[in-house]
Amino acid sequence: MRLIRSLALLTAGVLALAPAPAHADTTLQAPTGVQAVHVSDTGADLWWSHDPLTFQDVVQRNVGGAWTEYARGAYGSLALTGLQPGTAYTFRVYSLPSETSGYAASPPSAPITFTTLPGPDTIAPTAPGTPLSSSVTTTAASLVWGESTDNVQVTGYHLQQLVGGAWTTIRTVDAFSRFQRITALTPGTSYTYGVLAFDARGNLSARSAPVTVTTLAITATPTCRVQIIQFNPGFQVSVTITNTTTAPVSGWAVGFTLPATASITNTFGGVVTRAGSTGTISPPAWGGTITPGYSASPGFIGTATPYTLPESFTLNGIPCTAA
Repeated sequence: MRLIRSLALLTAGVLALAPAPAHADTTLQAPTGVQAVHVSDTGADLWWSHDPLTFQDVVQRNVGGAWTEYARGAYGSLALTGLQPGTAYTFRVYSLPSETSGYAASPPSAPITFTTLPGPDTIAPTAPGTPLSSSVTTTAASLVWGESTDNVQVTGYHLQQLVGGAWTTIRTVDAFSRFQRITALTPGTSYTYGVLAFDARGNLSARSAPVTVTTLAITATPTCRVQIIQFNPGFQVSVTITNTTTAPVSGWAVGFTLPATASITNTFGGVVTRAGSTGTISPPAWGGTITPGYSASPGFIGTATPYTLPESFTLNGIPCTAA
């Protein structure tokens, strides 16, 4: 009887317990940094950042004071098209989780408002920055120029060359290709280059200031330039061997001096051997032939205590110059 009564009391206590509350999903963070960029008369790009746990983002537009869904399935950006010229638009964004993630939809972002251009864009981009040249050889040179800006968006550039007193476009590239390698040039010859920027409406910028590049002349032996970066007690040596001859160069050797007490901790583009205070950089095992108009860039990193830099660089016995 006592056992039955105890079981009855235990059962009654269990039944009297209140049910545990259901697990509440964690709310995703609201998207931030919502902005409209590349605003034209009929379009714009909407950009924002969001919680990395987001499954997809939903873009809403405010129409007559009410929020309506504009698009979903976006993820940090959305191209807005078919807009009306000279019209104000207000958008906001919120994020959705996957169904089984244990997260709930985020609150909406702060709204942003922008106004489209009243008509087709007629404003030209600014002039690009003056091109800079580098890695000039007998037959090639590299060019890079400063970015242009535009009221909507720069979509590309025309790289031009001055030929016979007239500017001729030799290459048209997108907005992210402001570094170009020009090849098939003639040794010992000067070339002048300039750059135009353009936008989606075809508006052209003023031409950049020109740059004149002179290719290296043909020589009997390759040229050698050395750059040493100091960071006591360390240093980095970069050697540029340019084949300014008319035939392939192989079996090259860069000599230098460095006290035996100094250490070389890392090498690149070649193999370093040492004997006392002298050292040699030889071609790498995977190939060391330099074709005409091309360069090789071996080097090494080291330390020295007391601090002493490597010096007396030569290429096949001929002194190198400082970069």
